[in-house]
Amino acid sequence: MDQDFMNRFMPRVVDVLFRDRQHWNNHQYEVVIPSTQMCNMGYVVSGEGKLEINEESYKLRKGCFYHISPPGVRLRFTTESTNPLIYIAVHFDYRLIEWEGRELTSKVSRTSLRLPHVVELDSVTRAEEQFRQMLQIWNDKCPGYEWRSRDFLIHLLDQLEGMQTSKPLSELRAEQSIHRAMEHVHERFREPLNREQMAQYCSLSVSYFSLLFKKYTGYSYVQYLHKVRLEKAKMLLRNGFAPISEIARDIGYEDPLYFSKLFTREVGLSPRDYRKG
Repeated sequence: MDQDFMNRFMPRVVDVLFRDRQHWNNHQYEVVIPSTQMCNMGYVVSGEGKLEINEESYKLRKGCFYHISPPGVRLRFTTESTNPLIYIAVHFDYRLIEWEGRELTSKVSRTSLRLPHVVELDSVTRAEEQFRQMLQIWNDKCPGYEWRSRDFLIHLLDQLEGMQTSKPLSELRAEQSIHRAMEHVHERFREPLNREQMAQYCSLSVSYFSLLFKKYTGYSYVQYLHKVRLEKAKMLLRNGFAPISEIARDIGYEDPLYFSKLFTREVGLSPRDYRKG
C-alpha cells in the first residue's frame, strides 16, 4: 500500500475471532458467504484448507496470511476434518479520509487493499504472536480496546506490505527521483519552482512526474510546495515579529494577499490570528 493510501486509511474493527475445530464441526467443514458485508483478514495457526474468492482459489496452511476486500465478493472456506484449518480472523471496514483545511471528508473505498489475497509469511512466529495479541485485546475488552485493535490492524497491514517482494529497479529509480524532488523543494522553496522545472530536474516528462509525485507523496506537486512553504510560515509567525507581507515574500509568495488567503484556507486561521493564538 502506498503512502497516500495509508495516510488516508481509517479502519474500524468489527470483530476478532478464533476459528477452531468446533467452528468447523458446526459448519460441516464449509463456510459460504454469497456476498461479504465487510473486509476480512486472518492468519492460519495450523491445519490446511482452501479459500475461494469469487472464482479464484487459494490454498491455506500454517503461516499463511489472507485478506478479502472489498465487501461484496463471494467467499468460500473449506477444510477437512482430519486436519482442520485453525485461524484468527479479523473483520473490519474502512473509509479513506482527507483533510481540506479544517474540513474532513471521507468516502467508502470499493477497491481491494493493495496486497495479494494470500501471502505465506516467512516470520511465522512473530506474525502469529501479533494476531494472538490482537485477539487477546479484543476479548479482554479493557478500556481503549477498540483503538488498540485498530492500531494493531494498521501496523499489521503496513508490516505485511513491507514483507512483499523487492520493488523492480524501474520503480526504485522513480521513487528516488521523487525523493530528490522533495529534497529540492525543502532546500529551495523560496524560489519560483514550477512543475515543468521540477520535471526537468528529475529528467521526467511533466505528466509522468505529476503521476509519480502524487503516488509517492499523497499530494500534487503544487499542494506539496504550498505545504512546505506554509509550515515555514507557521514557524516564522510563532517565533518572530516580522510583518506578514515580509513573511509571505520570505517563503516565496510575492502577493501577501494571496498568501493570506492560502494560509487561511489551509490552516483554518488567518496568519494574524495564528500568530495571536
